[in-house]
Amino acid sequence: MLSAVLLLTATACSSAPTESTSSDAPSASQAAAQTTASQVNQASQEETAKTPKYVFLFIGDGMSYPQFQTAADYLGALADGDYEKALPSNSYDERGGAVLDGPKALNFMNFAVAGSAVTYDACSFAPDSASTATSIATGYKTYSGMINVDTTGSVSYETIAEKLHKQKDWKIGIISSVNLNHATPAAFYAHQASRNDYYEIGQEMVNSGFEYFAGGGLKKVTGPDKDKTSLYDLAEQAGYKVTYTQEDAEAVTAADEKVILIDEHLADSDAMDYELDRQDGEWALADYVKKGIEVLDNDTGFFMMC
Repeated sequence: MLSAVLLLTATACSSAPTESTSSDAPSASQAAAQTTASQVNQASQEETAKTPKYVFLFIGDGMSYPQFQTAADYLGALADGDYEKALPSNSYDERGGAVLDGPKALNFMNFAVAGSAVTYDACSFAPDSASTATSIATGYKTYSGMINVDTTGSVSYETIAEKLHKQKDWKIGIISSVNLNHATPAAFYAHQASRNDYYEIGQEMVNSGFEYFAGGGLKKVTGPDKDKTSLYDLAEQAGYKVTYTQEDAEAVTAADEKVILIDEHLADSDAMDYELDRQDGEWALADYVKKGIEVLDNDTGFFMMC
């Protein structure tokens, strides 16, 4: 928005008519320029005041318009007392004037700004999580299966999380219902030619220095041949507090500084249970987000991907 204002201002100033005057009073063009400069300064101050301090990036892997519209329709039906009566299969008499209330929008469907992006990568019109998450995290396209490296595998791309951590001293949180060294979460801290190099990705996670990881467990925790030092041991050696139970996760505070919270109820491949299988009282992703806010809260700012 600020760039657009400056561009329009430059155009307005350069195209303003030139008037000669012997008076010390500003000309019409000078007055216009002064007014415009004042407006730009005010806009700049407003933009500075609006600079985000806490950034949340929520990624629904494989989710698009059909999925969240279906969810909204479903929630609308559950909340609508007339839904059963208003079904098309019912006769006019059975409907009794019942009218559907419509879908119940998810919170993000009411955001002020919405946008769409084409999702092809460097080799496919149906890209995978590795290359698409790379695009989200770095702005670059690469081959499917590659994480934050170019198509030759020789050039690494710095992620938005890494930049904020190094340049702004923001704290960083990475949360995922799948393995923490899976493609999507890995795209915010790792740089690998293959998404299947789980052990190497896990090593990068430990070395990232990011303050908060939570959700699923780590895949190939001792390497593909099970002959390497456990990634959990490496994490503890690097200063991370690693928890494996919900009780221990609940006890974590900002004083712990760097933490990895592994969900107590892992399913296949050490990922979290599907939401449909989650039992009452068991933590959901929302609970890990809430705990992450507690751990990451500070006066400088934080970035959280979930």
